[in-house]
Amino acid sequence: MRNVMQEQDVTDWKARLAAYVPETEQERRDRNEILLAAEQYGTQLLWRSHAESHFTCSGFVMDTRLEKVLMVYHRIYDSFAWTGGHADGSNDFLWTAVREAKEETGIRKPYPLTGAILSLDILPVRAHQKNGTPVPEHQHYNVTYGLIADTRETLRIAPDENTAVDWIPVEKLPEICKEPHMLPVYEKVIARMRRWKAMQEQVMAQLTQPLLSWYPGHARDLPWRKNRQPYRVWLSEIMLQQTRVSAVIPYFERFMAELPDAAALATVPEERLLKLWEGLGYYSRARNLQKAAKVIVSDFGGELPRTCASLKTLPGIGDYTAAAIASINFGEPVAAVDGNLLRVAARVSGCADDIMDAKVRKQFTAHLNDAIDLARPGAYNQAMMDLGATVCLPNGTPKCEACPARMMCEAYKNGLTEILPVRAKKKARKIEERTVLLLFQNGKAALRKRADTGLLASLWEFPSVLGNLDEAGVSLVLAQMGLSAQTVEPAGSAKHIFTHIEWDMKGYFADVTGETDDLFWADAAAFDAAAIPTAFKKFAALVRARLQ
Repeated sequence: MRNVMQEQDVTDWKARLAAYVPETEQERRDRNEILLAAEQYGTQLLWRSHAESHFTCSGFVMDTRLEKVLMVYHRIYDSFAWTGGHADGSNDFLWTAVREAKEETGIRKPYPLTGAILSLDILPVRAHQKNGTPVPEHQHYNVTYGLIADTRETLRIAPDENTAVDWIPVEKLPEICKEPHMLPVYEKVIARMRRWKAMQEQVMAQLTQPLLSWYPGHARDLPWRKNRQPYRVWLSEIMLQQTRVSAVIPYFERFMAELPDAAALATVPEERLLKLWEGLGYYSRARNLQKAAKVIVSDFGGELPRTCASLKTLPGIGDYTAAAIASINFGEPVAAVDGNLLRVAARVSGCADDIMDAKVRKQFTAHLNDAIDLARPGAYNQAMMDLGATVCLPNGTPKCEACPARMMCEAYKNGLTEILPVRAKKKARKIEERTVLLLFQNGKAALRKRADTGLLASLWEFPSVLGNLDEAGVSLVLAQMGLSAQTVEPAGSAKHIFTHIEWDMKGYFADVTGETDDLFWADAAAFDAAAIPTAFKKFAALVRARLQ
């Protein structure tokens, strides 16, 4: 596996040229002439000092949908053209193509569609002036690679090379290219890139059998897999949303012990439900579980519906969860597409599309549905989940040597595991400073119920205000609440990150007198029974210690 962003000494560069398979008679003649020259002159051809002929490398840069080409306007040729440049001593032709694309356009992360050579051509260069120096007529032995880049990247010109950089729609190439002899080359490369992309998409079908052979010996030992009742699978999938497996297991076991079926879940008091869920976060998941349980009891006789379509009618069950339940429990051949499956699919196929894009996700879902094993859809989905969770890890740290897909994986073969999958950058979280009030009166601690809608809806919290207050500010706020502070002292700080917002909190202990309608004064038993969000976990531990 290699990193295309770093140059390598490619000692078998001649063999790689020889491995290129021509598709036309002209290509065959060009390849043979290049190979003969390589045998005769060897590394001399890597330098432009070999004036009559030498190697150049081109990156034909296209967008992820293969609809546009990134081109530069070259002064020398007075035309828009592909990116590329001289080997200048390097025998790593792919790296040279990537380097030139970056230098000439300003893009930072061009990705090879494939590490294979897409075109090998002898290109004539007419006599011209380069920085005031005459350059005689000569030939370029040009090695072409197909590169992918994000159209959202910032472009810039290279003043010594070009005067413009732009994304050109494929159909506009004949209008903007003033070099007619290059158009057939461009058309050839575009066709081959599109063919390669189609081939990469078909790779998913080839993964199925190696994956299912790998799975029995590598499946994770998870409690909900020991007894695959639909209710248990449903509960586990909801709990696993946005939450690590290791964190979910004790919650799952505690939840099952108290609420073993849909009927029990449908009738449990909400306060108790939220307490059982305390610490898992995203409390709307728990509320939707109960809403769905009530529908299951009233409309489906207490048993989960058996099809993906009917499961999606239940509150809180989307495409992924419905597909997981339907495939695992009822054998419906539908792919359960989550982050793990998308990461595996993007790497195996070498796809540089943004996997957060809805259209891309839809496309991958279609490919995965085509590839799924009709006889064992549940095993297929769980195998893909486990491969993504234990081997094809995120953030550039996959365990490729342990992967059953290694030899067919485009990301592995082309050194792109640190780059793929591509994800659009998330918007920066809003940072909100809050001052949290840990209030005590007559051996009890103050809690406040949050609003019925919005963030942490209907949960208990400690009173808090926006802003970073000092002790004098806390006393003033308490007075405005109708409370008198007898003592105020710091209680440390805490931070909690939600999906779109971050709370930076500073806490204060305060012994107070007075009454206010929106506070509930909880003794130790009531405090332990209250569902308090994880955001306040640190402060809750401090209050609990004072109440005991």
